[in-house]
Amino acid sequence: MVMEASDIQRIVREEVSRGEVFDNSHGITPQNVCEFLIQPFCVRTDPDDAESPPRDTWVVLRERSQGPDGYAVVYDPLVGGWGVVERAGTDYVLVCAADSLAAALTSM
Repeated sequence: MVMEASDIQRIVREEVSRGEVFDNSHGITPQNVCEFLIQPFCVRTDPDDAESPPRDTWVVLRERSQGPDGYAVVYDPLVGGWGVVERAGTDYVLVCAADSLAAALTSM
């Protein structure tokens, strides 16, 4: 199934509506998480596990509103899960995988 940005937005809204508690060292809280959400866009992400090839994931949240580099949260439709990626230049590398958006934010 080919996913579009609107499909990803729906998934993100469902995750946020769960109201899961998380702890984040980048200043993202359950109260302000929506301020960090962005229009989802698809990127090629390196799983960095020496086994899996790079695959498409959707960036849904950035730690910084200014500048593209830094950490971001992605949704991976292949596994139906979340992850934290680090971007440097044009490369996105998976730092950790998570079962939920809240778990990704805690791991960030």
